Amino acid sequence: MTHYRQWSAAFASYFTFMGLWTAFGPSTLMASSPQAAPLALACITLAYFVATPFVRLLWMRLGFARTVVLMGGGVCLALCTAAVAPQWLAWCVPLAFFFGSGSYTLCETKMLEDLAQAGQGHAFGRARKWGSFGFLAAAAVGGAVFSLGGVGRAFTLALGLCGLAYLACCIALARASHAATEGTRGTQGMANAAPALRDDPAGQSLSTPALHLGTPDSAAQTSTSTSTGQRWPGAAAVSGMRLAEAISTTWFGAWWLSTGHGPLQTGLLCALPVAAEFLALWQGGRILARYSAPALMLACCAVSAARWLATPFCTELWCAVPLQSLHAFSFGFFYPASLIWLKHSYGDGFFHARYATEAAARALTAAASFAAASWVIATLGYGAIYAASTLLAVLSGLWWWRVWRI
Repeated sequence: MTHYRQWSAAFASYFTFMGLWTAFGPSTLMASSPQAAPLALACITLAYFVATPFVRLLWMRLGFARTVVLMGGGVCLALCTAAVAPQWLAWCVPLAFFFGSGSYTLCETKMLEDLAQAGQGHAFGRARKWGSFGFLAAAAVGGAVFSLGGVGRAFTLALGLCGLAYLACCIALARASHAATEGTRGTQGMANAAPALRDDPAGQSLSTPALHLGTPDSAAQTSTSTSTGQRWPGAAAVSGMRLAEAISTTWFGAWWLSTGHGPLQTGLLCALPVAAEFLALWQGGRILARYSAPALMLACCAVSAARWLATPFCTELWCAVPLQSLHAFSFGFFYPASLIWLKHSYGDGFFHARYATEAAARALTAAASFAAASWVIATLGYGAIYAASTLLAVLSGLWWWRVWRI
């Protein structure tokens, strides 16, 4: 498999940072900088929007290897600065999310394209599962350590270590990619990958022998004009779920701590559901081999909507852990499976539509966060955050229901 170990290590190190931040970041930020916290959390959402077009521009100009090292260096610099100077945490973490989300988007797209060329698109979830493992370890071990020694200093030092590890993974990935490109120059390998994708607008180069796509044979043979019209709603469905997850994840740690729970329980609540996500990414290919992909995506959206709707009422660990675990299983299965299915059905141009819709959605969310995040939570409570996520999951589910019925 193309750079499997390097992809897996990069996902694991990045999601270790994500696990630490999700479990303990918002609460630490609010305790250390209560005035700057809402603005910093809004900047994190804005960072996703700005990073998407920025990283694509760099990729076109500098190539994959240089771009991934540059973005990984930005993550490392931001997190190491936060480790050395914790008072700058509120401004370092949005920068880390800017460079981190940009490099993750870059790696995700490049990996799917490489796997498409190798006929191994179904393997995306298996590599991505190591990211969930990093998230799991960070939240669980971090919760135990922080409950003994306090969150503050240990948390920022852990962020710095994550930054160093992520930079090392990006360098290894860039070197492997460069070596593969040099080795296939003048052949039908990676040097000719982009023209091959452009010549295959229907996405037939993505071999999915292990997937039951659940569509008629004609669906994969649609004309370019038809598939172009279908890319945007499909991209919006995936982007809506991603945005819903981002909204709820950004505020989840702060909400859970506001209910009176300590860092150990917070870490466990963030870690145990990710174990279910790990299982979903590991076994998702087998499930897709037996059932229709659109029907499974619809079920995942329904589970996510139910989870976000019920979250504000589940303030006890015995109730919250099963609920979050069920959602994590469904979302861990939904995301890679939906990308593979849509790539197969609507071609490479789906990625452009996906990034455009996701960027627009995140821009609107960031603008609303700047103006209303503090007011919404103070006035309506955290339930308003989860109501927005529920609505996005329902809208995404409606699109998958339409595809399933066709």
